[in-house]
Amino acid sequence: MSLIINIKQGDKPVSISTINRAKEPVMAARGYPQEMRDSAMFYIVMDPTSAKSQAAMAALSVFEADLIETLALNTFNAQLEAYRKAISRLSRYVLSEGREAVYEDQPTGEVDPNTFEPITSAVLVQTAIEPLEAEIVQDIRDEETGEIIGTEMVPNPLIVTDAQERVSAQSVVDSTPEDVKLYN
Repeated sequence: MSLIINIKQGDKPVSISTINRAKEPVMAARGYPQEMRDSAMFYIVMDPTSAKSQAAMAALSVFEADLIETLALNTFNAQLEAYRKAISRLSRYVLSEGREAVYEDQPTGEVDPNTFEPITSAVLVQTAIEPLEAEIVQDIRDEETGEIIGTEMVPNPLIVTDAQERVSAQSVVDSTPEDVKLYN
């Protein structure tokens, strides 16, 4: 089969309007312009058993198969893109937990004269980040004057947003089909 649009598995997904715009010239190039499709639909509706209806359905079914394949491939690519974004989002540290510093032993270029093994040194490769405060102080304003009349403790909006984004990303990961997850 030939696709409506030249897309491959793993490509960036295209919009449905792009596919719709592309299908018209493809059908016209196959000798099936709009007026012929309209006539075919008329024959199919009026007398599905006629020879003209059968020929029209056969031509449309080849095109529909191409369209279905294009849409399926594009859906796969859209799921893959969403899955990759979700995995990327989940890989970032949790704001309420912070992140510990990570050190890695790297060779210094020198060799221990007794053991002839390379000398390594611990090198900081990821800095520590302190967790955010769970709550922050927020001003309370008078509704009429707009003046600050006090303060209150509220959940840190950065932590709330981080948690919501993580739930959303995990939902995408959980609902992604296995064949998409396994794609390299």
